[in-house]
Amino acid sequence: MICLLCRGKAVQHLQLPHTTTWRCRASNCGLEFASPQVRDDELRRIYTASYYPSTDNTRPVEYEPTDDSVVRQVLLQLEASLGSLKGLRLLDYGCGRGPISRIALELGLVPAGMEPDPVARGISKASVGMSVYASLEELRSQDLPPQFDLVILWNVIEHLRQPWSELQEIRRFLRPGGRLLVSTMNTRCLRARIESTRWESYSNPTHLYYFDRGSLERVLRCGGFHRVQEWKPKIRYPHHGAARRYFYELSTMFGVSDGLCYLCS
Repeated sequence: MICLLCRGKAVQHLQLPHTTTWRCRASNCGLEFASPQVRDDELRRIYTASYYPSTDNTRPVEYEPTDDSVVRQVLLQLEASLGSLKGLRLLDYGCGRGPISRIALELGLVPAGMEPDPVARGISKASVGMSVYASLEELRSQDLPPQFDLVILWNVIEHLRQPWSELQEIRRFLRPGGRLLVSTMNTRCLRARIESTRWESYSNPTHLYYFDRGSLERVLRCGGFHRVQEWKPKIRYPHHGAARRYFYELSTMFGVSDGLCYLCS
C-alpha cells in the first residue's frame, strides 16, 4: 500500500470490521489511514444514525460532542495564550450542532460554521444564529468571502478525505496573523495501546485518519502551516474523580494522554 500523504510504503496495521488501517513506514511521516475509506453514501447514513438522528436535537446520539465545560476551558485558556478573543471572527470548521460556536459567541467571538450535514447545519443555525456553510466552495462563492482570525477543527481532521488539501483551502480564509487550532485523538496514547481495535478512534467508521505527533505535524505543514506548535490546555473533565484526574495529569506530562492539540499560524 502507498501512503496517501507522502507516497512512501505503508504496511497493514489493524484489521477493523469496516476497513483496514495502514501505517506509513517513512520515518518523517508515519501517517495511519483507513483503506478502503467508507463510501460517501455509507458515511451519510452513519452520520444520520450516530451523530444527527433528529432535527429537533432530542434523540440520543452514539457519538457525543465535547462537553460544554471542556469547550469553555479550552477557549478561556486560548484567550490566556493569545490575548483577548472578543470581536475575533471564528470559523468553526465541521461545527456539527454548534457547541463550540455557541460558547464562542458567549465569550465575545463572532462565529460562522462550515458543516456538510444538513441536519446539523440546521440545528447550529437555529441554536447559535450564525451563518453556516455547507462547504468551502459555498463560503468562497460569497460576494465578499470572509476572512477569519481563528479557525478551529475540533476532532474534525480525522474525518476529512484529504486533510492536507482541505487545510490548504482553509489557509486562504485566514487573515495575516490568524491562527488555526486543531485537535484530534493520539494513536500513541495509553488507551490506544491497550484497547487496539476497540479504541474509539479506530472503531468509529467515520474516522479516515489516525494521528500521532509526527504525522499530525507533517499533515499541518503539508497544508501550508509552517509555524506549528503543540498546545497543552489543562482540562478538568467533569466526570473525572480525584484518581482519574491525577492519572490524566500524569499521562499528559508524559505525552501519552488521549488527545493532541496544535496551534498553527
